This record gives sequence, structure tokens and C-alpha cells, in this order.
Amino acid sequence: MNIVYALIGPPACGKSTIARELSRYGVPEIVSYTTRPPRPGEQDGVDYRFIDKDTFAKTELIEKIAYSGHFYGLGKKDVLNIIEKNPVSVVGVDRNGLEQLKKLLGQRVISIFILIDEGTVIDRVIAQGGDLAAVRAKIDYAKAAGEFDNWQIADHVVKNTGPLENAVRQVMAIMKLVDLQPVTPPQQ
Repeated sequence: MNIVYALIGPPACGKSTIARELSRYGVPEIVSYTTRPPRPGEQDGVDYRFIDKDTFAKTELIEKIAYSGHFYGLGKKDVLNIIEKNPVSVVGVDRNGLEQLKKLLGQRVISIFILIDEGTVIDRVIAQGGDLAAVRAKIDYAKAAGEFDNWQIADHVVKNTGPLENAVRQVMAIMKLVDLQPVTPPQQ
């Protein structure tokens, strides 16, 4: 049975970074759609599928959210295509996305909460170029959405406050992929 590992957790917990690292080991990531413009260094089809609002409205999505004036969503065809072709895959989603994945795929979804403390979120948002208002907005959103508490609904919990490699190895252990070697070099 092919499995999708859904990474959940508050903003800046490392869901995208961990998924990107897993892709180095040949674990495909299901890439979400967004209407926001790419940030410096982001690539279409790798970080997100960057589309306009009209295209977003016409895309069949299993979940969608609005955040900071932009829309984000997970394409149903993308999910079904990846799970059909791969024994394991990974996706970063919020609680609603996890619930929608479970409705679509049932027992083929295993959730991993990426545990992080508020101080580390602040440090990471600032490191990403966010100002104090951006930090406060992300934390307020995460608290209102219960994103810091979603460990209670997860199948597994991984702490991501130390070196990234530690969190990636923990996730790989949950996925039973500890013997895999990287197929691509790390991004610099």
C-alpha cells in the first residue's frame, strides 16, 4: 500500500525544508499551489506551483486556505498521481489539509507533527527576512488555527529545534527509510 506522509505543524517549523531534504533521498513531494509571488530563490514546481487567482479558482483542490491575502491549495490530481506511482511520498499541510487527505486516501495517510517552540519560529521568520509585524502575524495565525497543538492529532511527533539533519533522520526512521542514501547533493 502506497503511503503519503503528511507533515503538519506551525509556520516556520520546517515542513517545506524537511520535505525538500527528503526529495534528495528520492522521496517525492506533493507540491502545493499558491497565488503569492515567488520569494527570491523559489522555483515554480519545486517550492510551490505559482499560479494566478483565476487559475487557482479553476483548479480541482482537495483543500485550500487563504493567508496574508494569498491562496494556497493541494491539487487532487497531483495527490492521486504521486500516490499511485510511489510507495512513499511527502506533503506539508495544515490540519484542514490533513483532514482532506484522510478523506481522500484513508489509511494511506500518516501524519508527522513537526514540533517547534515559539522562540524558534520567531528566529526563523526573522532569518527569512520577516519583520516584527510578519513574526506577530505568523504566530497569531498559528495560535488561532491551533497549529502549535496539532501534535495531539498526529501519528508521530518530530522535534525540529536542533540541526535539520536530526529532524530529517527522525522522519526517515518513521518512514522506515533509514538506509537510503542521497540521490542528489544538498542545495547551497
